[in-house]
Amino acid sequence: MPSLLERLNADLKDAMRAGDTVRRDEVRGLIAMLKAEQQTKLTRSLAKQGLILHGENVELTAEQQAHIDQVRASTRLDDDEEQTILLQRVKQHRQSIEAFTQGKRSDLASVEQAQLAIDETYLPQQLDSAAVEEAVQAAVRDSGASGPRDQGKVMGLLSPRLRGRADMKAVATRVQAVLAASAGA
Repeated sequence: MPSLLERLNADLKDAMRAGDTVRRDEVRGLIAMLKAEQQTKLTRSLAKQGLILHGENVELTAEQQAHIDQVRASTRLDDDEEQTILLQRVKQHRQSIEAFTQGKRSDLASVEQAQLAIDETYLPQQLDSAAVEEAVQAAVRDSGASGPRDQGKVMGLLSPRLRGRADMKAVATRVQAVLAASAGA
């Protein structure tokens, strides 16, 4: 299966051919975020190994250059890191939509909704409400949560299981309701 970056590059070409400027611009934004994160990861890796040299007239030895080339070739974002970046972008759009809606800027909210719809096509298959409910109930049981103060424990279990496959804000709201009901019972 192609990586997210490969899919985005192919979709960018398709959007450009079709003249779809909204899709083109959103895909370009996602690609830019992925490449920036990949560069950050490479820089951290090189710095950790002492391969970033500072000062004037500093030259790399052939051995250092070979090692840098090896690190550069092996440093790629894995699927989880790509999904995390995509989720950040989706979260940004949702927050913008909420802010624009509250500010009575429906024109800007509709642009953000169009961009969000594009980003959501790259997310994994979303879980239905029954599957989310089942996961919430299982996490409450597994964590031994007994009231609203245990929400962190439950969300700690749910987050890795559901991230990218469900709206975590809605999941947190459901967890609060379940824990409030269990505390009142």
